[in-house]
Amino acid sequence: MKSLLRNARENKGLGTREVAKLLKIDAALVSKFESGQRNPTKKQLQQFAELYTINLDELTLLWLKEKILRTIDGEPLGVKALEAAQQELQPNPIKPQATAIDALFEEMNALKTKIESLRDGHS
Repeated sequence: MKSLLRNARENKGLGTREVAKLLKIDAALVSKFESGQRNPTKKQLQQFAELYTINLDELTLLWLKEKILRTIDGEPLGVKALEAAQQELQPNPIKPQATAIDALFEEMNALKTKIESLRDGHS
């Protein structure tokens, strides 16, 4: 994210002081965002996207990645926690299929039982 912010600012031909003035934040803060020492707030992120005319989704994705990495960096269970969170956030695509298949088998067994009882009754 830091490279994206710096490159976007430079492409617009703006200095850090100009950006700070336009966004009503401290120039040192702009430098810290570009060096990766600090992360902008969500509101500041939106302001950067508008000012630099860059994709907010792309910037938000990088912003979230940075937040996650800062949180789990150095944690022995960081990757496992991330995997557990991912499983909780994403519905398991196998589960709905398994439920539908289980329901189908239950119906088939019920039909089989019904056919057998009819066959036994007519024999």
